[in-house]
Amino acid sequence: AYSKRESTSKLWFIVLTGMSRGDQRDRDRAKSQAKLAAKQKAASKDGRPEQRNASDSAALAAKIAAKKAAKEAEKQAGNLEVAKTPVPRKKKETKADLALGDLLDAGLSAGKKKAPRAK
Repeated sequence: AYSKRESTSKLWFIVLTGMSRGDQRDRDRAKSQAKLAAKQKAASKDGRPEQRNASDSAALAAKIAAKKAAKEAEKQAGNLEVAKTPVPRKKKETKADLALGDLLDAGLSAGKKKAPRAK
């Protein structure tokens, strides 16, 4: 057993530092509930995989058909034709090709030598 002084000092340590394990049970409970919910979600699939695949493919085909019909309706309205017209681009002017010597000499001043370093 702890003396009154030891228990009081431990209590103040816990109060001042916020170190307590009281929320560990809550965190573990929340974690286990999330894990259980994930298991139940995975187990809630109805029917055989072949039936699910068939219904999924039918739903996807219906979605594609609806999208295609909407695209055709938009094309009939002329909105698609305006959006698809190419935008003419301006041609960039090209600079005359410079010789390698010209490029190397571009930063040099003609006839001047570098001044000797001061020691």
